[in-house]
Amino acid sequence: MGPDLHVDTLITAVLMVALLPLAMLPALGVVVRRYGRLPAWPLLSAVGLLGAGCALAAFTVFPLPQPGQVACTGEPFTSTWQLTPLGSILPIGDAVESGGFLGALAGFAFLQVALNVLLFVPYGFFLHQVTRWRGAAVILVSGATSLLIELTQGTALFGIYPCPYRLFDVDDLLLNTAGGAVGLALSRVVARAAFANPVATPDLAPPGVTRRAAALMVDLLLVGTATFVASAALLEVLAARTTLAHAERVLAEPVVTVLLGLAAGAAVVLMPSLLTRDRTTPGQLLLDVAPAVADGAARPPLARVVLRWAVRWATWGIVPSLLPVVLVAELLTVIARRDRRSLSDLVSGTTMVTRTALRSVQADATDASTAAGAGTMRGPGGS
Repeated sequence: MGPDLHVDTLITAVLMVALLPLAMLPALGVVVRRYGRLPAWPLLSAVGLLGAGCALAAFTVFPLPQPGQVACTGEPFTSTWQLTPLGSILPIGDAVESGGFLGALAGFAFLQVALNVLLFVPYGFFLHQVTRWRGAAVILVSGATSLLIELTQGTALFGIYPCPYRLFDVDDLLLNTAGGAVGLALSRVVARAAFANPVATPDLAPPGVTRRAAALMVDLLLVGTATFVASAALLEVLAARTTLAHAERVLAEPVVTVLLGLAAGAAVVLMPSLLTRDRTTPGQLLLDVAPAVADGAARPPLARVVLRWAVRWATWGIVPSLLPVVLVAELLTVIARRDRRSLSDLVSGTTMVTRTALRSVQADATDASTAAGAGTMRGPGGS
């Protein structure tokens, strides 16, 4: 595997690792729509599910072998698969017979089994805490996730490498699923507590700082992923036409960096804001919040939406090192003001409301307009 191919492999592997955590993001939306806000424990559970997804994804792929480290025999991928149930578990019994119970606990066979179970306990626990699905559904999803992991390993990252550097093991599938079931059992115990079942609210109050920050973090994650994808695609195109070193020099040019950042921010944040009914970014849509005109709770005109984007995202795109400064300025402004408006809110003349509240105001305005029109048609003395 040459250096250029190794770079391609690394890029693809990073993208694969990002898929599972991105798939966990809807957990935040589930919490908001169930409770009308982000209560402490459900929010922690959603973050825990996201963290468990990140851990599983990273464990699946990394560490990547260096070029030349994978020795291939030319056999089909399936020739390396361990398809005998309990094939890696039965050696624990042999270890007990030869070294005693305590010796077996310290042996590789037992530790491998225990780690495969423990790896999925947090995943099953937080999956049930967030979704409150039936037990069979949680176990099924845990098993399906484990199967995806095993297939990723057994197919050499779906063919990225010439042969697997990790093995497909049916016992891992069984043990991971068992770990998900253990997490489910623990979650059912916790689910009986009052703190795990906060009271739902109508979701008409202004969104809190935590909820708005979560929406911003989702947008940051998506913009960062889009920037990485765009950079990787450009690197691939340039390296194919010239050399990898030349492609890396081009990507390091400040103008290219700025253009990639602005393009990613415009594609992921600005365009959805301009095209969606409530002028929302993906993160705002997920967390069920939306911008509104500060003095009227109506949808902001497009010019104000663009101005909001320019303050928060174009600044970062032009000078990436300013991202921490922009985030701190936004946060401090929200904390300092009683109306909880951020810097981008103030500059664009907008504020943040829940989508439920915005729809309620719009419905009231429509009803009032309809009633006024009906009164006009009847006339002063009409009946």
